[in-house]
Amino acid sequence: RKLFAKAPLARERGYTPGTFSFNSGDGRCPTCGGTGFEHIEMQFLSDVYLRCPDCDGKRFRAEILEIRVEHLGRSAAIDDVLAMTVHEALEFFSGLRDVQYGLLPLADVGLEYLQLGQPVPTLSGGEAQRLKLAGHLAGAARSGIATARVAKKGSLFLFDEPTTGLHFDDIARLMGAFRKLLGAGHSLLVIEHNLDVIRAADWLIDLGPEGGDQGGRVVTTGTPEVLMAHPSSHTGQALAEYAQAMVGHQGLAIGTETALTLREPVPSFDGEGRDIHIVNAREHNLKGIDVHIPRNAFTVVTGVSGSGKSTLAFDILFNEGQRRYLESLNAYARAIVQPAGKPDVDAIYGIPPTVAIEQRTSRGGRKSTVATMTEIHHFLRLLYVKLGTQICPDCNVPVAPQTPEQIVAQLMRDHRGEHLGFLAPLVSARKGYYTDLAKWAASKGYTHLRVDGDFIPVEPWPRLNRYQEHTIELPVGDLIVDPRDEAGLRATVRAALALGHGTFSVLSGLTADSTLPITERRQGGPAPSPLQQTFSIKRACPSCGTSFPEPDPRLFSYNSRHGWCPHCYGTGLQLKGFTEDQSGEETAWNEWAKGDELVACPACHGHRLNRVALAFRWQGRSIAELAGMPVSSANHFFMGLSGQGREAEIARDVLAEIRSRLNFMETVGLGYLALDRASPTLSGGEAQRIRLA
Repeated sequence: RKLFAKAPLARERGYTPGTFSFNSGDGRCPTCGGTGFEHIEMQFLSDVYLRCPDCDGKRFRAEILEIRVEHLGRSAAIDDVLAMTVHEALEFFSGLRDVQYGLLPLADVGLEYLQLGQPVPTLSGGEAQRLKLAGHLAGAARSGIATARVAKKGSLFLFDEPTTGLHFDDIARLMGAFRKLLGAGHSLLVIEHNLDVIRAADWLIDLGPEGGDQGGRVVTTGTPEVLMAHPSSHTGQALAEYAQAMVGHQGLAIGTETALTLREPVPSFDGEGRDIHIVNAREHNLKGIDVHIPRNAFTVVTGVSGSGKSTLAFDILFNEGQRRYLESLNAYARAIVQPAGKPDVDAIYGIPPTVAIEQRTSRGGRKSTVATMTEIHHFLRLLYVKLGTQICPDCNVPVAPQTPEQIVAQLMRDHRGEHLGFLAPLVSARKGYYTDLAKWAASKGYTHLRVDGDFIPVEPWPRLNRYQEHTIELPVGDLIVDPRDEAGLRATVRAALALGHGTFSVLSGLTADSTLPITERRQGGPAPSPLQQTFSIKRACPSCGTSFPEPDPRLFSYNSRHGWCPHCYGTGLQLKGFTEDQSGEETAWNEWAKGDELVACPACHGHRLNRVALAFRWQGRSIAELAGMPVSSANHFFMGLSGQGREAEIARDVLAEIRSRLNFMETVGLGYLALDRASPTLSGGEAQRIRLA
């Protein structure tokens, strides 16, 4: 960066080394923030990474890329340098001592093939470890300890098993790097079990003699030879055996030794390898039975009612398959999904992942539809969040970004003389305690946070309900809108936008009395129910000025307060007595009362969602229009979609999931069902085939 800042054109424009940083400064691309790509979170699918459309993955603004460094008859821009490998950069910058000091350690630890601009998260574990070591080697080279005339104190480097995961060739290079650190005047203390590293040590400290309570003592210290001669050192014994094996290996090369053959232990079970074998099953009424079930075959379990068919299939096979799968997940996932208990059986061999399609008397609740049962609606929600166009439900025009100047003008116009509070969103409907967030706010000088509509002091911070969704906002400031203090309003809006990452909300009518000065109003406390209005430099209607929060998949969910129609709570029906606290799966709502006729909700017209969600458009349709299609029509629609560029990349995995489910439902004869068909209206056979899909 210093070399680029010294270029004639860079000096002419007043560029500094910081201008050529993609982590900060004004030189990086403002669209991608210097990453070179656009990161699109896809919720339950793999995230999508797209090359930044503005900088084309080069990380910098076009004006910065006009600066070129000339050296030995060759020239390169900053993006050209980042695309070079370490080996290519060593050749390009040959003779430049400062650059060579940074690059040579990378080659010393075997990383000469890496590109300079390669993101660190894409490195393997061994590469990342050697990269850290190269940084220390570079620091040692710059310190000049090895060639200094005046004595300097070196550092003590501590390594914790640095050979873990490394190939033998990489270990050899690592040892060479260690020697360079020693040559630079540093000291090394390494915790290691690798016998090659132990043999190469100048000094060894062997702790033991055993582990736990039997450890904590120094067995012996000295050179590797001293350890090998010590009778009670396990490490010394291993070193001696390893040294003998190395001699034996050399003898083997000239035919004087016989190679030892290592065999894997043979499994004691000798049943059919491709069968599922259940040994001595005693679950429920099973009488210690042994069962063979062939793999890749169609097997029927039959017998009289109550003979144990469901016990064998579901309580043993299905539960055990699910339990083994869950045990392969990490601890966090296992804590969320509690596995079933282990069945009463001696052993089960050859069991693959299991899927159960049971007989059920319940076919789902009032908020359950064909689309939600098959997960098609989950993928539709994701499509509309990532690719849908938001339309203002009042003006029927696309929602466009709003500038800070437009926000200030609207506040001056609509709230003149009012006491306003400015809130920056920190957490939106997420579970947790958020103690660290309160500490952060306190460290920044803020005394309160607004949690679920209530102002709460940050000290002492109360223990929030960990399993309840919380919305937390930061009170940035409050003021009375007055043309004489427009500068204060602009400053508060800028601060709120910065803390809220482009979004903030305003509480109008913050205090009840509109005649008192602002200091006396604050002492009286906030009004019981101030009106809250969201503003965003990202999403606002250009016609009426209404701002909208950033869309979330929950906006299109019947089961979330963020998306359901506020009149029918996601049922799409006029159900007397139905409240937001009910799930719709209660028996009373699923029984067909004689003489009762179900009437569509007059607010959403049976579409279940609120007006903001229904206003979104993708491919010229709302999500309710797609959900209203029969399976056959929807399958035809999605199979006919063909896109390219950014939209095609984002939609690729989502469309594949939707198409596979629609195609299967049509295959099993459900093409006539509408996707928004309510679950309680399905027959038993229809419900079972839908669950299979």
